[in-house]
Amino acid sequence: MKQKAIQGPPSESGVHQPRAHLDGINLPKDFPVPTLKQVREDAVEAKQMQQHPEEYEDIVFMFPPGSPANQETLPKHLKLGLVFNNLLPGLFKFSYFVAEGDVPEDVVSDCIWALSLFIRVMEECSENVLRAAGHVKKNNDFKMSRYITLINARAKIVSHLIKSKRVEEAVPYAKAIVDEEYSRGADAWLENPMPFMVYGETLLLSRLDDHEAVKMLRRAMLGVESDKWPADSRGVSSQVKGRALLARALRNVGADEEAGPHEKFLVNWFRKHPRTMDETSMRRLLLPEGPVLRELGGETWLDNRKQTSKTEQRLTKLCRTCGAREPLVTLMRCNNCKYTYYCSRECQRANWKLHNERAQILDKIERMSLTDPDGAKRAADWSQWCNANHDANQFGLVHALGLHQDPERGRTHIVIKYVEYVPTATKLKHKFSVVSCGVFLIKDVLRDIEVAMNLDPGEGEEYIDSVVREVRERPGEDGRKRIQFIDFSLGDGISPWLGGGATTIEAIRAHPYNPDWRKLFNVGAPPSPMKLVSGAKDVEHVF
Repeated sequence: MKQKAIQGPPSESGVHQPRAHLDGINLPKDFPVPTLKQVREDAVEAKQMQQHPEEYEDIVFMFPPGSPANQETLPKHLKLGLVFNNLLPGLFKFSYFVAEGDVPEDVVSDCIWALSLFIRVMEECSENVLRAAGHVKKNNDFKMSRYITLINARAKIVSHLIKSKRVEEAVPYAKAIVDEEYSRGADAWLENPMPFMVYGETLLLSRLDDHEAVKMLRRAMLGVESDKWPADSRGVSSQVKGRALLARALRNVGADEEAGPHEKFLVNWFRKHPRTMDETSMRRLLLPEGPVLRELGGETWLDNRKQTSKTEQRLTKLCRTCGAREPLVTLMRCNNCKYTYYCSRECQRANWKLHNERAQILDKIERMSLTDPDGAKRAADWSQWCNANHDANQFGLVHALGLHQDPERGRTHIVIKYVEYVPTATKLKHKFSVVSCGVFLIKDVLRDIEVAMNLDPGEGEEYIDSVVREVRERPGEDGRKRIQFIDFSLGDGISPWLGGGATTIEAIRAHPYNPDWRKLFNVGAPPSPMKLVSGAKDVEHVF
C-alpha cells in the first residue's frame, strides 16, 4: 500500500477520521465509514425529511425481485424508515457503525434521529424484510444478528441522548437493553452488569423512578463486585461509577445511611486518584455538588486538582501479570525487588522468568554500590524510571504513535527516546529528561536497537517479540482488545531499555489526540526530533 502524509488537522471528534466500532463484533481496521462531508450533506437532507415526512410517503419501496418481503404490507412509519435509510445511506451507516465518542457534536441529533428509525425497523420488521433490506445477512442466524444489532444501536442512542441532555428519551432504549438481558437468563446482571448500570443512570438523571434506579444500580454493583468482573482498571472505573450513581440514587429515596459507605469510598478514592478519570466522566459523576464533592472541597477542588508524584505512582501500581488494581484486590509487593506488585502467588509464578531478569539487574546495582555509589544510584533511578514512567507517560506514547487513527501502528512502529540523567531531581518522573525522540518503523530501526543493546543480528527482533508477547499474554480488560505499543529508551551511562505496554480503544477515545505530545514527557522544554545514525526516517505523520 502506498504511504501518504496526513494533511490537515484532526476532525472535530479529536481523531483524524471517525472509526467503526461495535461491541461483540471484530470489525476490520480498514472498515469503511462514510466521510464527515458525506454525513453532513445527508444531515442537511435529514432535517428536511424530519420537517416534511409526508413528502416521502408516496415513494414506492421495492425489495429485490422474488423476495417474500414484497408480499408484505408495511406500516407507514416502517416504510419511511426503510426509505430514509436508502436515501441517506451515509448518515444511517455512520450513526450505527461509528463509535459514540467519534461523532462530532453538529451531527449528533441527526444520528439520534437515524438510530431511532433504524431501531424501530429492527424491532418491528419481519425476518423476510430485514434480510431483503440487508440488515441481516443471508447466512447469519437471524435472532443473534438482530440481538447484536439492537444492543449496539440502543447503546449508541442512549449515549448520544444522555450527552445531549435528553435523558428521558434515553430511558426506554436503556430499559429495552435490560429487558433483552433478562430474557437471556436469570441473574443477568452478574454476567453483564453494565446495561443495568446504564439503565439505572438514565432513571437517576431523569428522576422518572428513583426506586427502580436504586434497584438497577444495586444489581449492577453486584455484577461489578463479583469475581466474574475484571479487577483491572476498567473494573475499578466501573465500581467507582456504580458507587457514585448508587449513592446519589439512595439519597434520592432517603436511604442516607446506606449511601454513606459508598460516599466514604468515593471521597477516599478521588483524593488518591484525582486525575485517573477523564474530565467529562469526572464532572458527570460529581456534579451537581453532593456529599462526595462537598467533602472533597467543592468545585474549587474539581477545578484545581493536581496530579502529584504520589498519585502518579498509584497509576503504575498494578499486578504485573494480570493488571489487577486496588481496591478490587490486595496487591503484594515482591520481597526481593521491593517494587513489583502481584495480586496472587499464581500471578507471581507466571511472571517469574521476566521478573527474575529484573531481580538480577537489582542485584547488579547492589554490588555496584560498593565500588561506584554514583553509578549505582543512577542505575537504580533508571530501573525505577523505566518501569514507573512508562505507564505514567502512556498517553504520550499513544499520541506519538498515532493510535487514535490507526491502533495497529502499535505493532509496527516504535517510539525511541534519548534521555539525560538529572540526579538533582526530587521526583522520580523528573530523574530523566527526554532530550530527543521520534517515531519509527520497527523494521527500519532493528539494527539500531541491536547495536545499542549489544545484540547479534536477528536478536533484536526476538527481543521485541518477547516484550510484545508479555504484553499480549496479560488478560485484556473484560475481554476487550488490547492495543499494544512499545518504546525504546537509551542515554549515556545507562543500559538501553525496551518496554511494552497496552491500552484499550475506549481509553484512547477518552483522551482526544494531542499533537503536542512531546510536551507530555518533560516538565521543561519538549524533546527535539530524533535523528538516527542509520538514517531511518521519522514516520510520525506517515500513514
